[in-house]
Amino acid sequence: MHRTTRTARRTRLALLSLLLPALLVPATASAHDDDHDDVPAVVERAGLIQGVAVDSSGRGIDDLAVQALDARTGEPVASALTYASARPDGVQHGYFYLHVDPGTYDVVLVKRGYDAGLLAGVTARRKAPTSLGPITLELRDWPTTTAASVVDPVVAPKQRVRLKVEVGSRKARVDGGRVKVLEGREVLANQRLKRSDKGAVKVDLGRLPKGTHHLKVLFTGKEGLKPSRAEKVKVVVARSARHAR
Repeated sequence: MHRTTRTARRTRLALLSLLLPALLVPATASAHDDDHDDVPAVVERAGLIQGVAVDSSGRGIDDLAVQALDARTGEPVASALTYASARPDGVQHGYFYLHVDPGTYDVVLVKRGYDAGLLAGVTARRKAPTSLGPITLELRDWPTTTAASVVDPVVAPKQRVRLKVEVGSRKARVDGGRVKVLEGREVLANQRLKRSDKGAVKVDLGRLPKGTHHLKVLFTGKEGLKPSRAEKVKVVVARSARHAR
């Protein structure tokens, strides 16, 4: 009986991971609210499950989908998103709470880029809230792709060379890391990707010597995202034309 139950729960977790987009739309009110600078006051109800989702460094994970499933039927009964805030620090990050009737539930935590979490057999009581404490989710290392192109493939001697670089991933958002541009072993640029860039940046290499340049463009990777490189790009810095006398 116990083996059958464990197998069913593993199957349920696998299915929930496949249904990630649906889980990211909560059935109840969203917990994302930048106006909340502290952990919100919880209205007393029949039962309450609360906790904090954190990464391996102990930092709260914002906008993570949490669902409570009836342990017997697997039906979702409550859902929410973990709290988020414009402030970089604060106890509100990663916090969630679920209002449920007294009973036993399986709590599922899902966010794109992280391994899904499952806490089976969580008991909600009528009078006292059930606190799950910090729940650690491991960040996955997702593959990335990098594409690069030259704004002007042929430039004049005093013209600056600029590249367009796009870094993407099918599984996670590119919100950091660095883009490096090299010619041989020489580093021509080392530019940081900001969250607002959404993986797309223009890189200014300045003025390069006359001649043909073959450039390597790399994304160095970051926690949760693997490094990748673009195909080599070529730019020609033309020589000044001479007028016949």
